[in-house]
Amino acid sequence: MIRPFDLWGQRGWCNQEVVGESNYAKEIRGALGADFKPYGSEVEKDVHLIPEPTNRFDPHAVKVAYDGQTLGYLPKGQAKIYSAALTALVNRGWTPQVRARIWGREEDWDGRRRPQFVGSVTLDLADPHMIVPANMPPADLHVMLPQGRIVQVAGEEKCMTHLAQLVSPQGECWIYVTLHQVEQQRARSTRTLVEVRVNGEPAGTLSPATSAEMLPVLAHLSELGMLTAARAVLKGNRVKADVTLNVCKASSLTDAWLDAPPAAEGARPAQRATAETPGSAAAPVPQWRFVVPPGWPPPPAGWIPAQGWRPDPSWPPAPDGWQFWVRA
Repeated sequence: MIRPFDLWGQRGWCNQEVVGESNYAKEIRGALGADFKPYGSEVEKDVHLIPEPTNRFDPHAVKVAYDGQTLGYLPKGQAKIYSAALTALVNRGWTPQVRARIWGREEDWDGRRRPQFVGSVTLDLADPHMIVPANMPPADLHVMLPQGRIVQVAGEEKCMTHLAQLVSPQGECWIYVTLHQVEQQRARSTRTLVEVRVNGEPAGTLSPATSAEMLPVLAHLSELGMLTAARAVLKGNRVKADVTLNVCKASSLTDAWLDAPPAAEGARPAQRATAETPGSAAAPVPQWRFVVPPGWPPPPAGWIPAQGWRPDPSWPPAPDGWQFWVRA
């Protein structure tokens, strides 16, 4: 089973050109689907970026594929700067994935010969240093909050010891962060805030207003035995850094998302402690199981959807109200 990894930094528009589409007209036409209109059709699909180190023309070649079919390649110059990061993902068992705009139409220049299909593909691809986070995801079972808006973190200057180790040479990078409820002692009172942590270390706090908005979400996920995680951008250098979260508003989370948080990853602390202690007995912790809807292929035993995973578009939609996560 393919384990897609949605490359980070995608912004919702596709401006990275793909080359060689004329050699794959049939495949591009197939990606447009049954609703193709001869005068012109356009769709957006998730496509895979597959490094081809054995390519006889270019060892840095990166193939653009949809549903196992080649649609084209990254331009040679672009492939050279992206191939290392993409290859590292593939070597870890992931399949790099991005959103693509696929367009095509039939052209009949003289009105007599058979129309010729012409297609093009463009990708929503961020700069090379922004497609993969600079740190590993949390080891504990966690759920990534959907992206949506930029939220400033305060107090990073007090946490430079470990933040400085993550700042990239380019001056910015994506990082995984986790969100935690903390009590902050003031001169005459105590207030509850959301603390942002990177690799388990404090990286600052959210404002009181934003904390008040996010705390119910943290509490809800905590009841399900899950940490709250998010994407953040770390900018700066070894002496001054700035952290901003990219998360949707808590009020924008749907009941379906709250009832069945998607793409939970990692292990519960008790499970990891057991695994790290030879001969120890497993602690009785609640277990959760991912349940596929009718018509989907059965996953391997114990399988959990990976970060950015989406079902194959050919699979039937889940019934209304389907519960993907149930207690084992």
